[in-house]
Amino acid sequence: HCLVHLRDNGPRPDYLPRNVRLPASFNRVECDLENWSHTSMVEQTTLNESQSRALQLALTSKVALIQGPPGTGKTFVGSLIAQVIRQNTDESILVICYTNHALDQFLEYMLRLGEEKLVRIGGRTRSENLKKYELKSLSRKEKTFNVTDADCRMRSVVAQLHACKEEMTELLKTLQMPLTWNEPNGGVNELFSTIGGNLHLNFEVRNSDGFVTLAKKNKTVDEEYLFNAWKEGKDCPSWLQDSIFWIDDPDFQNLWVLRHEERLDQLHRWKDFHLETLMATLENVNRRYDELSAEKANISQEIDSLVLSEARIIGATTTGAAKYKELISIKSASVVMCEEAGEVTEQNVISALTERMENSKETKHLILIGDHLQLRPKVESYSLTKVSGNGFDLDVSLFERLIQSGFKSAMLNVQHRMRPCIADLIRRQTYPTLEDDPRVSKYPAVKGVASNMLFLDHSVYEDGAGNYEITTKSNSYEASLCVEVVRYLLLQGYRHSQVTILTPYVGQILTISREMKRRMKDVSAYVSDLDQETLLRQEDVNDPDMSTVVQAGDENSIRCASIDNFQGEESDIVVISLVRSNAQGSIGFLKEEQRVNVLLSRAKHGMYLLGNSKTLRLSQKGKHVWNPLIEIFENTGNIVESFPTVCQLHPNDGISYCTTLQDFRIQRPNGGCCRPCNARLSCGHACPLMCHPTDRSHIVTHKQCTQPCRRIPLKCPHNHPCKRRCNEECGPCLH
Repeated sequence: HCLVHLRDNGPRPDYLPRNVRLPASFNRVECDLENWSHTSMVEQTTLNESQSRALQLALTSKVALIQGPPGTGKTFVGSLIAQVIRQNTDESILVICYTNHALDQFLEYMLRLGEEKLVRIGGRTRSENLKKYELKSLSRKEKTFNVTDADCRMRSVVAQLHACKEEMTELLKTLQMPLTWNEPNGGVNELFSTIGGNLHLNFEVRNSDGFVTLAKKNKTVDEEYLFNAWKEGKDCPSWLQDSIFWIDDPDFQNLWVLRHEERLDQLHRWKDFHLETLMATLENVNRRYDELSAEKANISQEIDSLVLSEARIIGATTTGAAKYKELISIKSASVVMCEEAGEVTEQNVISALTERMENSKETKHLILIGDHLQLRPKVESYSLTKVSGNGFDLDVSLFERLIQSGFKSAMLNVQHRMRPCIADLIRRQTYPTLEDDPRVSKYPAVKGVASNMLFLDHSVYEDGAGNYEITTKSNSYEASLCVEVVRYLLLQGYRHSQVTILTPYVGQILTISREMKRRMKDVSAYVSDLDQETLLRQEDVNDPDMSTVVQAGDENSIRCASIDNFQGEESDIVVISLVRSNAQGSIGFLKEEQRVNVLLSRAKHGMYLLGNSKTLRLSQKGKHVWNPLIEIFENTGNIVESFPTVCQLHPNDGISYCTTLQDFRIQRPNGGCCRPCNARLSCGHACPLMCHPTDRSHIVTHKQCTQPCRRIPLKCPHNHPCKRRCNEECGPCLH
């Protein structure tokens, strides 16, 4: 494959013309790919210079590598590249991402830009806008509105499959039936006829002169009666013994002399012999069913191929791309764009490329967009990772390997996510040239807190400190503190969707969700599917039913996530539980720079870390990561032992420090200070609450007023005052 054998980024892709035009939102600027001017691009469009360099590299290299630190707009640049290719050529683009979230984000962006010829492979989208663009939905629509030969064949195959299934069901029922004298398929009676000989004489009843032999309770004695008696281990009737005694045949087998166990064995042998024909029929039907299923899959692929043939943008996760590899290769999108490329294994990227064959075209262009300084691909076995030192390095992405090998790359260096003081952390640690977009300096201060970024330092040890057999860690103290901080932020008026709790360990997610259920009446923890799957795989996590977490979509839920499953996402305010707190300086995941980089780069407006700084500094393998970061907190006065709160409504009262969990409830009972509100409700009574920043119009408070009602019931002719409570309906007069 020509791309696989490239020793560098390669020349400009042949399919692209020398001059390309940018989309209308970029003023339809015309670019000469062989004479690119970054100055002109910045002047004529809204792109900054690093975005211009990334766009140029993507359009002038067969293999393009674009590094995007957190918040630098990788999806924005990727969608722009896709638009340019889409509008200036006839080529289709396959977009692959590691997570469903990233794929949905990219495809939704393309939808907003007006892209209609779009297909999403796989069915795990959470976007209502994308559901109608799923391959399954589009194929169903194709079968409904376009009656083709494939559709006719599909209907015929489905009907035959249904018939086969019914036949197999009946055959299986027959095979499971016990062997009796007449069933199944003639039973033992038919079997004796097939075998031949005189076995039937063991159960022969000879009635003469029209008389019938009767047993106890006047039951008629016939062959079936005798066979059932024999099967149950009963003795041969005396009158039958006489008949059997006079049988003059050396080959005759007297079945009545067999013990009960021997009779049952004989019965099994007869059944196996009797059902051989049925088994052969079942195998034939099953073989036919498999053939029809394969034919159905081929027809489905034919219909899916027809849908894909019309698409210009095809999206799939790495899992989806591997699952539908054959189908994707038939479509042969000649451009492959991989988002989150730093998290995607090399084999996943290579397997998405196609070569020129009878029914497919070759991949002409590979664009990798990601960041090798964030999380690496997940590998189940530690021995296969780079840090193990075994040399397998399966968690090194193709993106990272090519950059480390000297391939040319472009780096986006203007971040649009984090408040500058938050960005300073990753600027110091990982990206010294990272710049801030001017808009992030204009973010509003976090309401009710004296600082937008804090390290809340404590010395309470983690659960089971020193127990090295536990595979996932938790810290109950931090879990409770997290919940109180989140509760306080919600009382400042923040929506649930604006606040996220992050932690390195899935065990802590469960501890926090339990604590949230206990301490907050109407708020639950939302845990993503990926984190739930990880939790269920943990042997020492004891809550398999996940009863304390909720699914997405609950507006009263707080997102609680692990670092590994929150990359690529962001939140206005992030509360971080670092968990590790012990005397040994053991910090596990927190010693890994990539994870810490992701951890510290998710917050937009405010970030609050809860942890033990002494433990972090004691770590032999992690202190080089944490010492510089803790210094930043110290130099800015943001490492504290008490949470500094401020009353929004009475800011001149100064800072109130909450040291314990109870302090939040005592000093800030409703999110404000301890002054009585005393505002007049619509009913005329004074508000009974302490100072509260939310519900300033007192709509909710009025509904909770328990003072005596002052209203006069409408139907009272004597104008008697109501005797009920203010928050109750007046109803009929009680005088």
